[in-house]
Amino acid sequence: MKNLVKNIIVNQLLILVVVLIFYRKLTILDYINVSFYIGASYLFFGILILIFQSGFFDFFSTSIKKVFYRKYAQSEITNMRAPSEVVTLKSSFFFRSGLPIILLMFVALFFYSI
Repeated sequence: MKNLVKNIIVNQLLILVVVLIFYRKLTILDYINVSFYIGASYLFFGILILIFQSGFFDFFSTSIKKVFYRKYAQSEITNMRAPSEVVTLKSSFFFRSGLPIILLMFVALFFYSI
């Protein structure tokens, strides 16, 4: 829980810095825009890591290697690691970072629409 709060504070400070660098003023609309980009990026990378770890691209990558490698290198293809074995990042970090940002963005969007 302590790491989650620290993560939220660091991400909100990151959003604040990005808003001030790009927009040079702090408005709720600018906060909503930047937090959407950062939160969506976290969630996108988390989903991408989950897809790679599920083994979805393993068959595709093996098939492409068989097509484009020479005949004498076909035996090496079976020794290559699959993409699901290569990606070792934890997707939970990206979800724990992205979801609070998106939730706070929705809160700000609610107050902006009032």
